[in-house]
Amino acid sequence: MSCPAVNVPVTVWIVRDGNGENPARDAAEIPGLLADANKILWQNGLTLVQNGAVRYLNNDAWRNHTDVLNPANTNLAAMLDSTNSMGNAVELYFVKTLEGTAVGGLCWPEGIVIAAIGDGQTLAHEVMHDCGLVDIYTVEDPYGPDPNPVSGPVSEERIPADWGGGYYPPGLTQRELITRLIMRGERFGPEPPFSVSVCLPRGTVYGWQNAGGGTGRTLGNAGVGQSAVRRNPGSY
Repeated sequence: MSCPAVNVPVTVWIVRDGNGENPARDAAEIPGLLADANKILWQNGLTLVQNGAVRYLNNDAWRNHTDVLNPANTNLAAMLDSTNSMGNAVELYFVKTLEGTAVGGLCWPEGIVIAAIGDGQTLAHEVMHDCGLVDIYTVEDPYGPDPNPVSGPVSEERIPADWGGGYYPPGLTQRELITRLIMRGERFGPEPPFSVSVCLPRGTVYGWQNAGGGTGRTLGNAGVGQSAVRRNPGSY
């Protein structure tokens, strides 16, 4: 499956303290982060292009965020609502922390937020969320006594559009394959780092995915590939 080439304008915002000091990210790092993300996003024909100079938001309350998965989070919403590109660009916000060091990035309709620990892989992952893709996990419950990992080998029904696609070696387990995907949602135990999670398959992949409504995870084929792309990225 080939994807048409699309340049995606990116408006960059860096949060500083209320005195305009202590930026959450050095502006000199931004071109490298975009370049690293683009090395992954080319699989979907996307190239992030910085739109103008770096902008700054001076607000102590916006440097560190907690409770970031709560849709009622007014602090995060206030930061994201302070600008509006009307879908004509991706609004990219750099903050110091998201849930301490537990979260590297997140995607809301209003923009993408990257913490200081986030890198190009983090950015590419969040951009693909903006395109409509979902997270996929290797285990059902990383905090339970039985995490219930995905078992068994890769098979045609588990990667129906990618069987024989070449991004996995013979004999790979399904759990190992999931760790190679850009939409991998977490690292569990001794699994490899996120730096190896860069593959964008053509179609769905079997694994654990969020059930919605905070009701846990379900096992099945998840929309983590090009077939699940619904739109070009943009913030509203």
